[in-house]
Amino acid sequence: MSIASGRTGELMKAAVNHTDYVLKRAVDRTGKTPLFVNALDADGGEPVRHDYDHVDQTAMLSSPASQQNWLRTLAALTALTGQSGYREAAEDVCRYMLKEQTDRNGLIYWGGHTSYDLEEQRLAFASDKAHVHELKCHYPDYDLMWSADHTGTKRYIEAVWNAHIMDWTNLDFNRHGSYDAPRGALWANGYEGGDVFFWGSGLTFVNAGSDLYYGASMLAKLTGEAAPLDWAMRLAERYVLTRRSGVGISGYQFSQSASAWCDGPAVRGDRAQYQLAPLIPEGRPVYESTLFKPRPAVQRCQLAIGEALGEGGGQFRQWACEEMAAWGRTAYRSADNSFVPMLTDGWSLEGVTLDRKGYFGRKGTVFKAIPAAADFFWMYAMGYRLSRDPFLWTMAMNIASGLGFEDIGEPDGGRPEERMPRSCPKTADHRIIFGMLELHKATGRDAFIGIAIQAANQLLASRYRKGRFETGGKVLINDPAPLALLHLVSAETNAGPCLPSVFQT
Repeated sequence: MSIASGRTGELMKAAVNHTDYVLKRAVDRTGKTPLFVNALDADGGEPVRHDYDHVDQTAMLSSPASQQNWLRTLAALTALTGQSGYREAAEDVCRYMLKEQTDRNGLIYWGGHTSYDLEEQRLAFASDKAHVHELKCHYPDYDLMWSADHTGTKRYIEAVWNAHIMDWTNLDFNRHGSYDAPRGALWANGYEGGDVFFWGSGLTFVNAGSDLYYGASMLAKLTGEAAPLDWAMRLAERYVLTRRSGVGISGYQFSQSASAWCDGPAVRGDRAQYQLAPLIPEGRPVYESTLFKPRPAVQRCQLAIGEALGEGGGQFRQWACEEMAAWGRTAYRSADNSFVPMLTDGWSLEGVTLDRKGYFGRKGTVFKAIPAAADFFWMYAMGYRLSRDPFLWTMAMNIASGLGFEDIGEPDGGRPEERMPRSCPKTADHRIIFGMLELHKATGRDAFIGIAIQAANQLLASRYRKGRFETGGKVLINDPAPLALLHLVSAETNAGPCLPSVFQT
């Protein structure tokens, strides 16, 4: 079947039109770099200011770390069409960043507080931060980077660890990494481990930690070296060690910081202890490391590592599935399709009202349930595909129901075909598409492709105008919609090679 015909013909056409439009108009108009501006005006197609991260809202930024959907879209289009120019444009960006936009160690100037100003042709840094490297759930396409520059990619991942790890013996790290940090022993360092919840120098957030262990895992895959994977597993395990026996929920970090701002520079220390501990019964440890703050992208990251590494990634798959099951059994509430905010020992924080201002909100802030949105549906669907755990299927089924979908049936097909879902609510969400594709991969049932197509058509109806996807008056270069459409086309038509799994958009 042609990739431009059948049920997905219009979807493919929309993805191509959008990509061609952005490819032509979002380029660096000085011609000095292969970079792309972050956004275009939806009406005239001219570059406009848009800051994906915390850098500078007044600058005409290009932020490749936050353009990973765009780069993956370009690579996917080449895979589906055979037209090499799309992927070449993506590789040119990677090659340029790895060769021209790094410190002396190969650490790229990009991420949470660093970008590039295309008008001024200079680096841009957040004015209220030091000049630091930060990735938090960015998860760069390391396969793409590797194809562009083997040596540069290896140097970069090593430089990330060199800049962020503050104490290799216990893997204390900070989400901010210093540029031009003296190069240390890296993988040759000694590791001792030890207790979690220790007082350290950094803030060991899992959204940054997962980017660290993802990078090291991919380096092991790409080079065949064992040491980076060893360190990736050690870091991931630090979060596992925060789990309470019988509950199984991991903390958002595994250490405490005495220097964190609790309430401005005057009050410092563990921010949960400062705001929450006085409101919780004695005997329950209240640290930032004991708060349940679910981030579905982190578990999908671990699943992606497990899939990429095959047998060598089994531990990551297991940790991810254990975590998801613990969330479902301890925190999920089907009545309102939500997760109860709590401590990782299961103590509910729902309804707790803060009596002082600080990191977790102003005085009077009330802890509320966490909606089980499409991000969670996608996570549980991916988890089921890679584990075949029936409980994860049940969670995907319950969340789908909570989002307004019909009964998705049982994983073994035991329910009558007429009970299979045939329609979806008006939910124009790319994450629904990816979740339904996961269920299709797991079961082979075309019904899930049908629902994904309906969701894709809703995306077209709600945001596709004049050949491009619009959001708030802008065409965002990192819009995930075209990438979702291409994965749907690939699944429906079996055209071209199987596209790499997507786990974060």
